Amino acid sequence: MLKIPEYNVDFYSDEFIRNPWPHYAEMRQLGAVVWLPRHENFALTRHAEVSNALRDHDTFISGRGVAADAKANEMTLGNSAASDGERHTEIRRATSAPLLPGALEKVRDQIEGAADELIDRLAEQDDFDAIKDLATHLPLTIVRDLVGLPDFGRENMLRWANATFDLLGVQNERGRAAIEVFLEQRRFAQTQATPELLKQGSWTRRLFELVEAGALAPDLAPVAMRDYLNPSLDTTISATGQLIYQLGRNADQWRRLRAEPELARNAANEAVRMASPVRSFSRHTSRQVNIDGCIIPEGARVMMLFASANRDERVFENPDSFDISRNPRHHVGFGSGIHMCVGQHLAQMEMIALLKSMIPRVSEIIVGDPVVALNNTIYGFGNLPTTFVADRTAPRATSRPSSAPVPVRTLSARIAKREAVAEDVVALTLEPEGSESFPAWTPGAHIDLYIDEGLVRQYSLTGRNEQGRFQIAVQLDAHSTGGSRAVHSRLVKGSSVTISQPRNHFVLHEDVPFHALFSGGIGLTPILSMAWHLHNLGRDFVWHVSARTRSRLAWADILPTLPFAERIRLHFDDGEADQVFNAETELSGLPQNAHLYICGPKGYMAHVTDTAREVGVNDERVHLEHFGAEIDVNGDPFTIVANRSGRRIKVGPDETILSALNREGYAIETSCRNGVCGTCLTRVVEGKPDHRDMVLTVTEKAEGAKIAVCCSRSKSSVLVLDI
Repeated sequence: MLKIPEYNVDFYSDEFIRNPWPHYAEMRQLGAVVWLPRHENFALTRHAEVSNALRDHDTFISGRGVAADAKANEMTLGNSAASDGERHTEIRRATSAPLLPGALEKVRDQIEGAADELIDRLAEQDDFDAIKDLATHLPLTIVRDLVGLPDFGRENMLRWANATFDLLGVQNERGRAAIEVFLEQRRFAQTQATPELLKQGSWTRRLFELVEAGALAPDLAPVAMRDYLNPSLDTTISATGQLIYQLGRNADQWRRLRAEPELARNAANEAVRMASPVRSFSRHTSRQVNIDGCIIPEGARVMMLFASANRDERVFENPDSFDISRNPRHHVGFGSGIHMCVGQHLAQMEMIALLKSMIPRVSEIIVGDPVVALNNTIYGFGNLPTTFVADRTAPRATSRPSSAPVPVRTLSARIAKREAVAEDVVALTLEPEGSESFPAWTPGAHIDLYIDEGLVRQYSLTGRNEQGRFQIAVQLDAHSTGGSRAVHSRLVKGSSVTISQPRNHFVLHEDVPFHALFSGGIGLTPILSMAWHLHNLGRDFVWHVSARTRSRLAWADILPTLPFAERIRLHFDDGEADQVFNAETELSGLPQNAHLYICGPKGYMAHVTDTAREVGVNDERVHLEHFGAEIDVNGDPFTIVANRSGRRIKVGPDETILSALNREGYAIETSCRNGVCGTCLTRVVEGKPDHRDMVLTVTEKAEGAKIAVCCSRSKSSVLVLDI
């Protein structure tokens, strides 16, 4: 085995912090693993080894702390960064919801509007400090408000964060000075940040609402709160300062960005790579491990040198150069694996908003010499003299139309009635809360139900179209950890909820001669509203209702009593032979001009639509509503074809594309492995992806050009990937 080389330098000295880059280069030259005798720590220096270790959370554990010495680890244990297993999962689940891309769309307009106003103002000034006047603006205004602390907490968030990151190094002068400030923050979180003092609708207030709902252990709320207090400011401020500095020092890159605004995300990520706001966090080994021929013993503390990995010449060509054309996902500035930065999407949104505002207004960026802020963990500037040369031909940013997506208008509602209508199925009747009435809707329409921040589910409106009321029915998914379980366990009569206005992508064509309605299981919800409407219009129709058993069919006892009961055909898998649904028989007997409306589980819908084609029904007469079950990674088996080699890989019903590829020796770059980071996005050559991630936009999902292999599946039997 190789002898592990030593690098005898103080990683936390002022000299190292001010100019770390030559040190990182020398450490990488020594090896993938080095020993730091000043701190009695091992350190991983190169990109591959850091990335692999971060993803191997069973070997490189966080539950013994992520600081660089024992004292700091003893004090900081227990938050999501310094925990493993179920504790980490519970905290992460609680804190991540409002920071997922879908939830952040609610604040996009606010962030972009504030960025426009700021850049307009700074472009008119002779000079300014890019840190104090620009980089801190969005974090200390909008983000601090979203966190929602009372005044004392708001005023001290940045001070507390600075101290916490100092403490997460070692017990040098800065680390020791940080202890009392850190304890002050802890006392505040435990004793003063009570629910009644937190801002209504804020991230921190939401944690206590989760406690009340039984979705978060009471002792974890103050701990989870600290995840919002510490990382939400410093890291984004650091990266934003680096972004302005690099664009000022690299005028060609700024000119290119102005010419190609679509590179804004690349530019933001390149700044994170260059700055690596978090220089290092540590892990502890749960077993002896061999890294590049070097043996690290069990129980060792190992520093993950993010900043060194992000300048690794083995991965990045000209690593010390700022290049906005680089792949934006290759850096580890946001970490990797299950502990990947939960706020990365917010940080990117803030930085991109600033760039979008600057591109039309600022023709040139002039920066002076920065002053590096001395912090044990965060690399960033304390000051950065800056001048924006305004483009006088451009309109003021505040007069430009926003390019942000138009948000879905929401309605406030309360649950007027809740009743069990089948085994594991509840029906909720909603009425307006307040003075605003519900809008009219048409059969086939659905609404969004906002259950938690970042947790939105779509449910079809059902039943008779009663003026001023909506009705939905929700079936409990046995594997649910989100939507249906929350509805069943938390929503009761009198509960207040937020919903969207009705939208209809399953439109009933009223004037055709004959309607054939087909529903499987809970897919009867939109079909029931169609049946009522056709009955009221006096139209000719038949409705085939299928379910596994009578006990699992919603309103099974009510359906035979409806005024159009003679048009309903009930089919049960466990019933008599003449009750079992025979698609060929029922479809063959339909009038030739009949239009079909089908809703239910994917297997049921595929069976009906395939049979319809076989008996000669034209596709234009078939209308579908894909009934959305809880998002998971399971489904029907399919085949992946590796386009470059032609190899075929089977993906089973209980495994992900990623695990199947790994099983066959394919190395796919991944990080979060739950569809929130986009690292594993892979080009689709042929086939139809079944997207289940939270990264791709609606448009991107419709294009089907990329797929997140960690969580998504395939709608086609074969999916050809560019691997």
